[in-house]
Amino acid sequence: MPLPIALIRAHLNLDDDRDPELLTHYGNVAEAWVQAYTGQPFTADNALMVQAALLLVAHQYESREGVTFASPYQLPFGVHDLLSPLKDRVTGHRPQPEAA
Repeated sequence: MPLPIALIRAHLNLDDDRDPELLTHYGNVAEAWVQAYTGQPFTADNALMVQAALLLVAHQYESREGVTFASPYQLPFGVHDLLSPLKDRVTGHRPQPEAA
């Protein structure tokens, strides 16, 4: 289930119905990023995933210009913190089979 457009509008404090396609696109991008970062499917029932996605949407919506004074590689504060407990860890460690 995707992020509800009403929730995105509430998070952005938008009182009108402007930019529905853009907001939907940013929501889809944020969901895909959360899914890629955590290694888990995005679910709108997970409050941590939803909050991180909303932060990403707000960042994308407010930083639409080609030139910005912020780092283009910087994520909104809190995204890593929210998603860290959900991230699938890949360490390369493989336990050795026990000898019989």
